[in-house]
Amino acid sequence: RTTNAGAFMSVIFAFLSLAEKVEGMKEQIVTRVKAPLITMMTGGSTELMYVLLKHVDVLIELCPGVFDDEYRQFYIRFHEPTSVKYLKTTVLAKLVNPTNAPDIVAELTECVANTDTTLSRLSVRALARIACRNVGGEGCAESIACRLVEMVDLDIPHVSSEAATAMVDLLRKNPGLKEVIAPPLPRALKYVTENSGKTSVIFLLGECGDVVREAPYCLEKLIDSYDNIKSPDVKIALLTSTIKLFFQRAPEVQKMLGRLLLKATEDVTSQDLHDRALLFYRLLKTAADPKVVQDILATSNNIAGSSTNFAEESCDDDFRQLLMQEFNTLSIVYGATNDNFIAEENQVKLVKLPRDHPLDSGAPPAENLEVNNLADEMQQTSLLDNNKTAVAAPAPVPVAPTVSAPAPAHEVDLLGFGTEPTPAPVHAPAGLSLNPAAALSGEEYQSMWGAVSDADAHVIILPLTSLPASTDVVEEPLAGLSVKTMASGELESELKFFLYGQESSADATFYLAQASISKTSSPPEMFLTIKANSSSNDRQKAEQFVDVMKAALSSFTQ
Repeated sequence: RTTNAGAFMSVIFAFLSLAEKVEGMKEQIVTRVKAPLITMMTGGSTELMYVLLKHVDVLIELCPGVFDDEYRQFYIRFHEPTSVKYLKTTVLAKLVNPTNAPDIVAELTECVANTDTTLSRLSVRALARIACRNVGGEGCAESIACRLVEMVDLDIPHVSSEAATAMVDLLRKNPGLKEVIAPPLPRALKYVTENSGKTSVIFLLGECGDVVREAPYCLEKLIDSYDNIKSPDVKIALLTSTIKLFFQRAPEVQKMLGRLLLKATEDVTSQDLHDRALLFYRLLKTAADPKVVQDILATSNNIAGSSTNFAEESCDDDFRQLLMQEFNTLSIVYGATNDNFIAEENQVKLVKLPRDHPLDSGAPPAENLEVNNLADEMQQTSLLDNNKTAVAAPAPVPVAPTVSAPAPAHEVDLLGFGTEPTPAPVHAPAGLSLNPAAALSGEEYQSMWGAVSDADAHVIILPLTSLPASTDVVEEPLAGLSVKTMASGELESELKFFLYGQESSADATFYLAQASISKTSSPPEMFLTIKANSSSNDRQKAEQFVDVMKAALSSFTQ
């Protein structure tokens, strides 16, 4: 119910993260947030509209079909900025289904005649993408093909060129549309002026040579004016299409192909063109079966400068998953992970939580506390025997606070170095008083820990100024303030502690703590999971217990 878009997107990200491993849950979440998200998108500023639209685009790819019924909300409006119009054109193509396909195709067709050339081109590409994905139901691809044929005949250079390029992609995906696409090609070659469009028309003439009777003669005019062609892409398409026609209609094409190969092999303006022509010439001349050239051409339908990638070809599930991990950030707006546009020293480093951390997604369920592996972890510590057998830890001997003895009065500083400074005693903070005589056995510790669910645990992160050199430098000051150590140990990647303390009060509440200090995190931090065996389970008391630990570890804490 908030009007803060940042908070709203953060909540969406939180729910999507929680539903990562629950099948079907993401669709339910996106369905639930669809209406308020569209309301926020249409009612905010243009900048906010663009950012939310980028996030909607990602959600559409994550859960296809959820936003299909709201396709009218993505229609282009005249007062919107060009950035929003361009993005809406891309999004509309992803919302098509057999029910709404006629409306969306009609809307995109209207945008083709827009005075904004970029919007016009994007609309043609969106139509081609719909037809190539074949999501509009029966007859949708044929209908779009007919519209593209009409656009080729329009007296608008950029529309004719873009429509010809779209027809190339459409023919690649639907070879059965050759009869629909072929008729306008001979006349289109005369008035399509852009190099990309001319390249596409020449390519289509080579593909539809068996349908277009005048195809060889159209290409022959270009071969005769070869020296006037400046674009290498047009020349490569002309070479490829002429060879394709040669295998379909050899008597008509043989002589013109010879003239073309002669000019292309002598052309030094494009190394690619020269090498292709030389390869085709040698194969046709020396190969045992000249049709090997036909096989080579049949394996590659891509032509330089005119073919666009389809959504299915550019889909990268791994990249999409990485992008979703940075949801509600600039990564969604830029369409790239943060390491592509943020300097390494400014990137946020994610630190993996300890295995037994209650907030870790891999933590065991609260009701099955035995799988917390508390005993197994304690076996790795320094208080258990060498053969790592599961033996209950003996009750620790209460450690009295250490007090520095005063230097004897008769001691004389003969060398003039001065007396050794006496460390200042550590005093417990006011609020929580701990019993210095408290004691627990290993079995009692495990029993108390298991009796309190993980849901009732208090998780606190304690920042440190430096990494302790060993477990002893942590245990000794803690023991001075009656925080006892049940077990501890130095593992490969962390320092591990199992601590406890007993309140000096009538109810004698025990506070149990699992602490871990990662060796790899910078700056170092101590992760504390605290449980109390009292019925109140007061977080304030848990924080007071942490204050006692902070006072003891004042040399390491901030």
